[in-house]
Amino acid sequence: MSDEIKNGVPTPEENDKQERVYDGMLFGSGAPTTPPPQYEPPKAEQPPKPKKGVPVLAFVLSSIALILAAVMVTFTVCNAVYQKKLAQAQMEASGDYYPFVLFDAMLETYSMEELNEEEMMAAALKAYIYATGDEYAEYYTAEEYDALTAAAAGSSEGIGINVINTTAVYDGVEYSVFRIINVMKDSPAEKAGIKVGDAVFGVGVGESMETVHALGYDVALSKLQGGADTLAQLTVRRGADSSYETLPFEITRAKVTTTSVYAHALATDPTVGIVRIVQFDLTTPTQFCEAVDGLLASGCTKFVFDVRYNPGGDLCSIEALLSYFLDEDDILIQTRKKSGEEEISRVKEVTYSGNYAGCSVKKSDIGKYQDLTKVILCNGSTASAAELFTATFRDYDKLNATIVGTTTFGKGSMQQIMPLMYYGYEGALKLTVAMYYPASGEGYDGVGITPDVVVELSEAAASKNIYELADADDNQLQKALEYLQ
Repeated sequence: MSDEIKNGVPTPEENDKQERVYDGMLFGSGAPTTPPPQYEPPKAEQPPKPKKGVPVLAFVLSSIALILAAVMVTFTVCNAVYQKKLAQAQMEASGDYYPFVLFDAMLETYSMEELNEEEMMAAALKAYIYATGDEYAEYYTAEEYDALTAAAAGSSEGIGINVINTTAVYDGVEYSVFRIINVMKDSPAEKAGIKVGDAVFGVGVGESMETVHALGYDVALSKLQGGADTLAQLTVRRGADSSYETLPFEITRAKVTTTSVYAHALATDPTVGIVRIVQFDLTTPTQFCEAVDGLLASGCTKFVFDVRYNPGGDLCSIEALLSYFLDEDDILIQTRKKSGEEEISRVKEVTYSGNYAGCSVKKSDIGKYQDLTKVILCNGSTASAAELFTATFRDYDKLNATIVGTTTFGKGSMQQIMPLMYYGYEGALKLTVAMYYPASGEGYDGVGITPDVVVELSEAAASKNIYELADADDNQLQKALEYLQ
């Protein structure tokens, strides 16, 4: 037993000592009844002298007191022994988790704080998983898991805009604003008339408006967000400096489909299509096909596939997208698990249902974009599935693609999210369950993928948000265009 616990909880011996002192104070046998040292004859009538010995009543009371004291001491010792035995039994039953049982009891008994056991348990589980050393492992609460599932499915609730934190000048004064870089198709924002390039100047309308500049990024963003069927109020400024108009919007939030692919034709050469893949979620294969087919229809014959700042995503999503460039039975990915078991995933026709329906691959989809003239753009924030995308174009000569940019992040491990509902608990656990390799078998975990043409983003370009960077000012993109011949 530790010194801290021993000092806080008396031992059976200490209990015994305390009880005896208490007994003596409460049940003393009374003052002495012996005569005074000298005897003088009575000068008047005196009460009779007390007899030697102990009066019967005093004797009885003393005996009872001694019996009670003995019983209490026996009870105290037995109770202490019982408590010790009980603690040992609890410790043996709970094994390595006994500290939680002990701490819980001590907090319940002594802590002055209002305890939220649910929050405490979530924090303990998160710390427990963090201590594994698996940098990608994480415990998700039920609420976090629901949000994660919705995001992976490419759905969310809100007004349907993507914003970046930037500044704008109005009447000679610079303000922090949210620049709208995308308005999602069929979203409440699109129906209300909000446009790409608009700036969210404030949250609220009229006299109740609070500027983004005054609120700060995090607070303003949280005030913009909300669940379906709730009202969002925002004030937008369209234009710049002194040539702008202020537009108030009151929009009812709804479920929206997120945007994972952005595309446009190069302004200086409309035969070049720029396709930026932001992430690989369950919407990506469908949105990618719509973007490429749309650009092909508009006259584009050459493409830049930009996976800079792409953190990766879902395995089914990346496998479907790569199937559009490869032949049937080509290797998509190789995985190796803890047990040493190896699996190889190959291009094939596959049908999914539910949220994964968009990752289905038809026979006619296989290899449909293989012959496109293309360049891949990557950088140090290209990770995981986005690196697999890049490596595939490196490994297959038949794809005839040049990779331009800087060395990628270097994440070649695979995580699996395991719902805990099947085990009678809420939330989910994410763990690294395998290492994966591209078709060549050349792993890149901790190393990254070095492009064919290495070019750093210029200082001027790096000072701007990637979504506000004009094609003409993007020196990495301009270098990539040189290889579209």
